[in-house]
Amino acid sequence: MSLYLAIDGPDGCGKSTQVGILAAQLRDAGRQVVHLREPGSTPLGEHLRTLLLDPTTGELDPLSEALLFCAARQEMLRREVQPALSAGKTVLVERCFFSTLVYQGIVPGDRTGPDLLPVLRQVSERVHADCRPDLVVLLTLSYRASAARRQEDQRQDRIEQRGEDYLRAVHAGYAGLLESQPWLLAFLPRIEMLSAELPRQEIAEQILRLTLACQEDQAR
Repeated sequence: MSLYLAIDGPDGCGKSTQVGILAAQLRDAGRQVVHLREPGSTPLGEHLRTLLLDPTTGELDPLSEALLFCAARQEMLRREVQPALSAGKTVLVERCFFSTLVYQGIVPGDRTGPDLLPVLRQVSERVHADCRPDLVVLLTLSYRASAARRQEDQRQDRIEQRGEDYLRAVHAGYAGLLESQPWLLAFLPRIEMLSAELPRQEIAEQILRLTLACQEDQAR
């Protein structure tokens, strides 16, 4: 039985760590797991990831930036996610289109003109079509906690270099995402919000319980 799960949230929330823990747990239980990341996971996706995160790329128009993220997602879904699901595998992905809605749609502020959210909704619905996550776990934490974690890694990608005001808005955007974009609740079968400020193992246990519950629902 296939399963498609994504873990999303602002930088510093522990997405990569939690996907890695969950992948190991499911493999130990005998599941075939495909671990992917956005943007990336395909040749085009990895090239776009480098372009989008490299500080030397400079600023991009928010719509241009969003469409590049969506192009990487389209390639990943068609080349990696769909074949894996068809083979009955479990697909775990770091980030999903929630990131595009927040970073390029909700937060740009004076970097953009017209409201991009209606466009990003249309593009996201078209890209995902009938290949949608069975479960999205949205990790949230305060900007202060995120900044403390990111201080441990002195490297900053192009997005992180936008500064404190932008990153604070990202955290607020994630915290209010389901309220500001209620269509997500109808578009996806299951969305769960978890605090990323809990102990790492406690978060992992909660994510595993949610994953197993999702599997049980599909088996009914």
